[in-house]
Amino acid sequence: MKRIALLLVLAAACRTVAVRDPSQTGAATPRAAVDRFLAAAKAQDMQALGAGFGGEKGLARDHEDRAVTERRELIMLQCLRHDKAVIAEPTRGEGGRQLFLIDFTQGSQKATVLFTTVKGPSDRWYVEIFDITVLQNKGFCSKSGG
Repeated sequence: MKRIALLLVLAAACRTVAVRDPSQTGAATPRAAVDRFLAAAKAQDMQALGAGFGGEKGLARDHEDRAVTERRELIMLQCLRHDKAVIAEPTRGEGGRQLFLIDFTQGSQKATVLFTTVKGPSDRWYVEIFDITVLQNKGFCSKSGG
């Protein structure tokens, strides 16, 4: 009886976890790049955020000073905290880029931010830039988190 109880406890403690290949950066589509980037921001996961931020040459962290990259990612995490993000359908930008307007909510604060995605190496999509100034002006970047 004790064995059965132990097995039941162990079975309940086990769960299937999707493991993302850490060597796979960016995303297969522009929307997936935005989704993953926002999920990383919501989880306050700097590694995952950095794995989705880049440009036509690939990850930004592979082409910039490490200290500068880490400082920028910390600022992005601070400003991108949110309770809810609603992503509009993309529009086309210059050079094949895809633009997304995203409505953020953090507590009583609201902001609409333009995100730009771009295709990099190996047909992977990255968040290239977003308008952090809008988030700063709306109070999203405060240390209190809104």
